[in-house]
Amino acid sequence: MSAINWEAIGAIGDFAGSIGVFVSLVYVAIQMRTTAAETRDASIHSVMELAIQFRATSYTGELAEIRLKAASGEDLTPLESLKFQGYLSALFELNELVFVQYQKGNLDPEYFEAWQRRTGAAMSIPRIKQFWAQTKAGYRTTFVKYVDELMLAGA
Repeated sequence: MSAINWEAIGAIGDFAGSIGVFVSLVYVAIQMRTTAAETRDASIHSVMELAIQFRATSYTGELAEIRLKAASGEDLTPLESLKFQGYLSALFELNELVFVQYQKGNLDPEYFEAWQRRTGAAMSIPRIKQFWAQTKAGYRTTFVKYVDELMLAGA
């Protein structure tokens, strides 16, 4: 009978264990990649839902009339002015959300580029520029820099 070489058996066991760890790491990496893609898709969906709701609200009723008056430079009543400022606050909050999600890698670059073009167009309206100048201190520094650069590019 031959003697059992316990060192060889131990080495085989270590090798098998190493393979098991490697396979587990590959599996975890694949799962993380899948989860990241799902998170990105969920972020895009969430942002698009918010944008659709916001846009639908802003194109109906009294707010639509106020937006038209503001865009054409007409005088707004104090109440209309307050409503328009509320609209702009919500608009910039939504823009900041989109910006932050993009910075975190949760939004598709093509979607963000389209969003950026719309934001740049909005920043050409004098009342929106004025509102931004008065309220930008309340936003993240990186977002302020981003919007200011959009304004300069469109000027």
